[in-house]
Order: sequence, then structure tokens, then C-alpha cells
Amino acid sequence: MKSWIFTGKSDKRDLLLYICKVLSGTGKRVLLVDMTDGRKYRYLASSVKNCIPLTEYNGFDICDGITATEPELYDYCLYDLETMHFGSIEIWKRVDAVMWVTSYDRYEVENSAEWFSHLFLRWPQLKSLRIQPVFIRTVDSFLTPDYIMGYVEHLPIEWSKEMVCIPWCETNEIVQMENEHAQTLRMGRISRAYKKAILSLIVNLAGLSMPSSKKALRSADRRRA
Repeated sequence: MKSWIFTGKSDKRDLLLYICKVLSGTGKRVLLVDMTDGRKYRYLASSVKNCIPLTEYNGFDICDGITATEPELYDYCLYDLETMHFGSIEIWKRVDAVMWVTSYDRYEVENSAEWFSHLFLRWPQLKSLRIQPVFIRTVDSFLTPDYIMGYVEHLPIEWSKEMVCIPWCETNEIVQMENEHAQTLRMGRISRAYKKAILSLIVNLAGLSMPSSKKALRSADRRRA
């Protein structure tokens, strides 16, 4: 099993859902664990509850951190981790990689920096953690990834030099909202840059070849909930 933490105070639901759908297109078992503030993924279910029992969604499984059991039964496990309760340090110890997902929004960046500071106060043994930045909804301005990294350079983190940037695109926002209300996960209309970023992450994290990832993406495009 391979497992990864995606952390940060930006809304990254669409990114993780797309990654899970593409990974499931390879025929593997995929689990997404919701450890967000307010358990955001519960709104994908037909009935909104305070917890998310293990639920099949578009070819993969979703649950929350409370009901998560036996993640080792899956080929891939992804954690959307932003809760200030942090869960268990064991999650951090057993994952294969950690991603910091953020927009350029200053509130979200500084809130993430504060969050990491609390994390290292609670578990100092996590200092020097290696993390890869993933910038979502980026815009063409004087703001750059290097500029944003200046807000977190004081943290005891080994930042990966490999950064993923996903440009803002109104169509991506529209597709996300339509998917949420239709309780489905169509990917055909998202931008080429977004698809490229998803494939880049999958190749890097899962160790799949680019041809295999593209084939899985085409399968995900065709699949309906």
C-alpha cells in the first residue's frame, strides 16, 4: 500500500477526488480519508451526517478519520488532513509522502504556517519533515511560488524543490460545483493544465508511467457515477 497526506488550509477536495478517480481507473483499490475541519466530504453523500461511514464514490471509497479502519486493505490511501486535532502521529510516520496544497491567498498561506507550527509543538519529532508544495488556483501576477514560500521558510521543513502549479480557470470551478450538486465526478471539461498536474502528481507519487496514467485518466473521463 502507498499512502500520502495532503495538508494545508486551502480547499483541495476537487484535486484529491480527481486523483482518486484516476487511480481507481488503474483497477486498484483507493481510499480517501476525510480529516478536514467540518468533515467537508460528507456533503458528497445523499444524506448529510456528522460522520462519514465507509462509502463507495465514483469507483473508490471515502470515510472520515473516525470511521477509517484497515487502510492497509487498499492499494492507495490519501488523507486530506487539516483538522487541528491532528489525529495520530502514526499517520505521519507511515505515509510515503506529504503534500502542502495551497492557493496564493495570504490568509490560507499564513494559516497553514501557523498550523505547521502547532504540529511541530505537539510532535517535535516531525521536524525536518519532507513536504512537496502544490499550488492551486494560481494567478498571473507578481506572486510566484518562490514568493509564497517566503512565508513558510522559517518552518523546520525540508521543502521539495519539485513544485506543482495549477493555474486558476473558471471552467474548473464550474465543473467542480456542477459535480458536487450532481453528486458525480466528471473530468472531461477540466482544463488541460489541471489534468497535466494530476498526472504529474500520480506519476511522482504512485510510480506509474505517464502512458499508464494517461490511460487511467481516459478511463476516468469515460466513467460515470
